[in-house]
Amino acid sequence: MSRKYSRLWIACFAGLLLMFGLMPGLSHASADSVQSAVEWSRDYGSRSTGEGVITTSDGGYLAVGGVYESYEKAAYILKLDAEGEVEWEQKLKYNATNNMAYTAIETKDGGYLVAGSTNADGEPVSPLYIMRLDSSGKVLWEKVQEDYMHSSPKAIIETDDGDFLVAGSGLISWVIYEKAYIFKIDKNGNTLWYNKYNYTDSVAFNDLIPANDGGYIAVGSVGRAEYEPGDLDAMLMVKIDDQGKEVWSKQFKEPDSAWTAFSVTASGDGGYVIGSGKRVNRNHVNVLTKTDLNGQVQWEKTYRDGTNSEYFKRLVRTKDGYAMLGEHFSRNSLDYKRQYDVLSVDRNGELISRELFKGPPIYSVGSAAVTPDGGFIFPGTIKRGDVTKFQLMKLSHSVNIPPVERTLTGISFTEKDKKLKAGTNVSTVLQAVYSDGTRSDLSSTADYVSADSAIVEIDALGRITGHEPGNSYVEATYEGFTARLNVTVFPEDTDEFDPVSGYIKLDSYEYSLVEGSMLDLKVLLGNYNNQNEIDITRQTTFISDHPDIAGVDEEGNLIGHKRGITKIYAQYKGSIISANVLVVRASVPEVDLQSDSDESAKGAIVEE
Repeated sequence: MSRKYSRLWIACFAGLLLMFGLMPGLSHASADSVQSAVEWSRDYGSRSTGEGVITTSDGGYLAVGGVYESYEKAAYILKLDAEGEVEWEQKLKYNATNNMAYTAIETKDGGYLVAGSTNADGEPVSPLYIMRLDSSGKVLWEKVQEDYMHSSPKAIIETDDGDFLVAGSGLISWVIYEKAYIFKIDKNGNTLWYNKYNYTDSVAFNDLIPANDGGYIAVGSVGRAEYEPGDLDAMLMVKIDDQGKEVWSKQFKEPDSAWTAFSVTASGDGGYVIGSGKRVNRNHVNVLTKTDLNGQVQWEKTYRDGTNSEYFKRLVRTKDGYAMLGEHFSRNSLDYKRQYDVLSVDRNGELISRELFKGPPIYSVGSAAVTPDGGFIFPGTIKRGDVTKFQLMKLSHSVNIPPVERTLTGISFTEKDKKLKAGTNVSTVLQAVYSDGTRSDLSSTADYVSADSAIVEIDALGRITGHEPGNSYVEATYEGFTARLNVTVFPEDTDEFDPVSGYIKLDSYEYSLVEGSMLDLKVLLGNYNNQNEIDITRQTTFISDHPDIAGVDEEGNLIGHKRGITKIYAQYKGSIISANVLVVRASVPEVDLQSDSDESAKGAIVEE
């Protein structure tokens, strides 16, 4: 098939797929058994942004963000009743032109402590800005913690003795690395101690909670500064004592994954559940990791919604298990959109539901909260015309609906093969495939075995470790089904994962084909100096976002399986390129309309 009309096919048929709901990710077939509804949605301010919200002891809410007044931005703090009506508001600037409030808690005396940042025009940093208010919104004191970085406070805890811990990270702008900090102040804002945590070049804390056995648990990430080479990426979990000193720490390492914990909550059995996100096969996936009291992993589940992306900021406990709260980002050939996203799981991490909520165009999503009635409240920034506004959306508690009956039809790894260096480990994702087309994660449920443990090992979570260079495979079994993943382990000093010195390209950025048909692809490796290009199709690894829609075989043939849109990736060494693929329904056979008319006429005469 000629590729001359590829772009035209994409444009025309994408509209039809949207019209009939055939775009991947626009509908959400899952094990849904609950359903929520929007109770109310309100806007606040003008040229305003929403960053966070908490529930308050009187049944209302405290919401925080930023708002412009003239040419200056103030930290925006609103006290709301149960229906979102404003009881009072504060706009604080601390003698600076650019201020923001990010997170808050209600204090034991009924007041509030709010943390944000402040910056004056021309200043190279935005230090930590803390505001103490009473129950009526009166400012009791303001404090700036001077440090030479752009501070992003993430969590606040009030201690038993009435002091406060603030955790977050600071960005050093000119070299792009982060420093994680936890800092303790008394009820008057006096600094008691200020600790930084330097596990690697770049460390971030995104949440802090009281530990179940005393002290505190912080979670975040470690990695390399953006300008430095290296493949160190790890989710970070740290236990500290009352003075901020480390008791123990865990680094869950996975090279080039950008693995970052966004939230942690105590589980009902004395352990913890960590919400995180990372890259797997060039796609963003979300992860829940269940640990015991000392940070030892008990189970781990991954969650991904097709070709779309979900980015969560809060993990909360619910009556059924846990919920991740954040945003769902979807893109197609015509447009993209953000929606508020609630992903609910049971106590073992099994998916219950994925619910999306939209309104006016959403510019950004803040840190949401669970409400006392079992619902959720989301802060965000929306666009009404050319103006941004702080929005809150209150969702009702979930209502049970009948579950969909389904049967297990097979299991599969999301990749055909895996490559890694000796001495490193990487995650795999094993999925259950059901009769209704839905898939769910089995990574910590299946039984695993390695064909040659001297080359590669696989643990109970499906994480593989390379030992010696060579080729082998691992197998997973679950309820009578088996899946195999081929594994290649390269030497530690290999250049296999380094980007090529030139460039790689596919022979088209977009492909279209009819379901059941085949189209040959070509991958070229080019030289910037002389513009020479060689065919490397046979040496390229191909991955499809939706292999049930379209995939690429070992010969480089693109095969359309069923109608829909997906994306394929061509990887050669450390370089990768992608293209969109549209699969359309096979054309309907032409019908002899005149013959049909004649037959109809004959039938009519007979009936007379």
